[in-house]
Amino acid sequence: MNYVEIAQYMAFAVFLTIAVIHLLVWLRAHREITHLLFAITAACAGVNAIAEARMYRADSVDVMSYALRWYVATSGCWAIAAVCFIASYAPAGRIGKYVATLIVAAFVTAMVVNGFSPASFLYTELTGLREITLPWGERIWLAIGEDNPWRLVFELAMLAILGLVAAGCYQFWRRKDRRRAVIFGSAVLVFMLCFGTHAFLVDTGRLDSPYLSTFGFLALVGFTSYDLAGEVMRTSELSSKLAQRESDLRTAVADERNRIAGELHDSVTQTLFSTAAIADALPEVWRRKPDEAMRGLEELKHLTRGALAEMRTLLLELHPATLLEKDLETLLRQLADSMTGRTRIPIELEIDGTMHFPEEVQIAFYRVAQESLNNISRHAHATKVWLSLVCDAPNATLTIRDDGSGFDVAAHGAGMGLAIMRERVAAIAGELNVHSESKRGTTITLRWNGHSNNGDDDGN
Repeated sequence: MNYVEIAQYMAFAVFLTIAVIHLLVWLRAHREITHLLFAITAACAGVNAIAEARMYRADSVDVMSYALRWYVATSGCWAIAAVCFIASYAPAGRIGKYVATLIVAAFVTAMVVNGFSPASFLYTELTGLREITLPWGERIWLAIGEDNPWRLVFELAMLAILGLVAAGCYQFWRRKDRRRAVIFGSAVLVFMLCFGTHAFLVDTGRLDSPYLSTFGFLALVGFTSYDLAGEVMRTSELSSKLAQRESDLRTAVADERNRIAGELHDSVTQTLFSTAAIADALPEVWRRKPDEAMRGLEELKHLTRGALAEMRTLLLELHPATLLEKDLETLLRQLADSMTGRTRIPIELEIDGTMHFPEEVQIAFYRVAQESLNNISRHAHATKVWLSLVCDAPNATLTIRDDGSGFDVAAHGAGMGLAIMRERVAAIAGELNVHSESKRGTTITLRWNGHSNNGDDDGN
């Protein structure tokens, strides 16, 4: 076995290895039909390399005729597979699909003619062999004969493949996928240069050289396999990120459920327990002290309204889309009723004007009010709260004030939910001010200007 044959068999091994790799990728993800077509293309190219190696050993016209027929048949197979792969891989559009269909039809016609031609599809008759002595002393044989007129169909189809690839590279470039356009275009250019050298120099006797198409196609397969491997890695990375996000989402959902369950236990359950205790005691109290019973009924009314408001608030947490279905005034009133029913702290609510808020702005206003009231109930030891919303389109101001113990803003600026509130306000390009003094309460003010954010007036 000479060096040229060894090189051909090495090329076959490389083609087969690449084919197996992409076949395994396709088996792992059946939707990736591109990898299956590429695996078939690489396998056909490997078989074509073996057919070419056997052709070099043909030392008579009869043997060469037989070897040529198999060489052309395997060439047609990988050409058809390559066109199918390119049509799947490159975004050539509907016209590209039609062109690919015509190219495949041309190659199928060539293979049918090749099966009945005595001297393969390339020649109408073989007139002899041309012996080539390579620089290192090896000898190979190439065919000499009269060209078959049908051969032009095969060569035009090859040129059409180049046009199909050029269209695909152009679409890659338009889609800003320039790396893929350069890799694919360069690989095809190398292959076509090798194929052209074979077709116009080796076949015509102007160049004494082995066929170069195998090694040109090996370069194409290598570059394309590299690009497809990068795509697989990117897909794998995206899948890992998606799995991580799904895990984070499940954790967040579990945390949110635990939080809502805790609030149900701490607020609604306790309120309903107090309501049940008062309701059980009322009949006896009514018989003995009617005035005391009336106060109990009043307490029962407040507890029931508070529990109802708290349940509505929790339902909002379970269905966040509801935050956008109701106006901000209704949402703030619901928050106030919920806190009063839970903590017995009176809240003076003032709404001045109405305004249509963008979705993200309404959610930010609601969350700031919610977090502020939660902080008051947990930390402020307040006896009264003032909550106001002033709308003077395109401006809106939300103020939450209490008469509680206050806190050091500098020391707690990143705690008590203030950091989250600042992030929410920054996201809508609003302004958040926090003022607090020891034993003199806290005032939180959120200001938002619709003109500076939207460039238009939202209107009353």
